[in-house]
Amino acid sequence: MSRTKVITGFIKAVALTAMLCAAAVAIDARSLSKPIMTDDESQLVGNWTGESICVGDHPACHDEKVVYRISKTPGKSGSVTIIMDKLIDGKPETIGVFEFKYDAAKKTLVNEFTRGHTHGVWEFKLEGDTIAGALLVLPDKTIGRQVKVKKAEN
Repeated sequence: MSRTKVITGFIKAVALTAMLCAAAVAIDARSLSKPIMTDDESQLVGNWTGESICVGDHPACHDEKVVYRISKTPGKSGSVTIIMDKLIDGKPETIGVFEFKYDAAKKTLVNEFTRGHTHGVWEFKLEGDTIAGALLVLPDKTIGRQVKVKKAEN
């Protein structure tokens, strides 16, 4: 093989390697522009708006427009705090503040509570930018409310 062909082959190999490296850098740079979640609870943080609908025959229960403000629970991995507000004349009124366990594998949020004479469990499932679930009244696990909220744009 002539020396010219060897040099030409070498130059082509170097050029191909340079193009592949440039493509890899471009792909890596695009991935850096996406937000990086440092833990599973981060995707939940923010304001979620939607509806909480009464289920069954409960005269004191009223359908509500709601805002759920979710934050990471300080010092507790796998836990978030939800401030549940209902909207009255467009203004938030806090219903309660609850600490939920978040199961990242199942994408579920669960909180068992007792308030007055009510013992219940909030069970929610995260699906993309929507959280849906229900309030189960214990001990018989009857559904008291169904909730569906969507993450608000920042």
